Amino acid sequence: MVPTSDEHETARDYRIATSVLEAMVKGCLGHADRVRLAHGSGLMRARSVEVIVDGGSCHVTLPLEARFGEVLHALAAEVQDEVRRCVAAMTGLEVEAVDIIYTGVYPIADAE
Repeated sequence: MVPTSDEHETARDYRIATSVLEAMVKGCLGHADRVRLAHGSGLMRARSVEVIVDGGSCHVTLPLEARFGEVLHALAAEVQDEVRRCVAAMTGLEVEAVDIIYTGVYPIADAE
């Protein structure tokens, strides 16, 4: 049985829908007060979470906004490690890459 474009075969005995993979990635964000998923406004529309599966591995693209004052490269490394660990544990997929795209920053007051 061949997977549809909205689901990915990760093993012979089960499949995971793309929407489920994307929801898993969103759920892996344990840095809720430091980052949030990007949301577009006006003419600037944020890209959505994207998970591309190729065989037993995947590539994640994650658009985020960071709390103002965060060290972006260090925060990205933390988020990448967490998403890799989380997705691999839940799916058995090897996470080849987690690309973080910062689309904005928000004031500290918005984080509370």
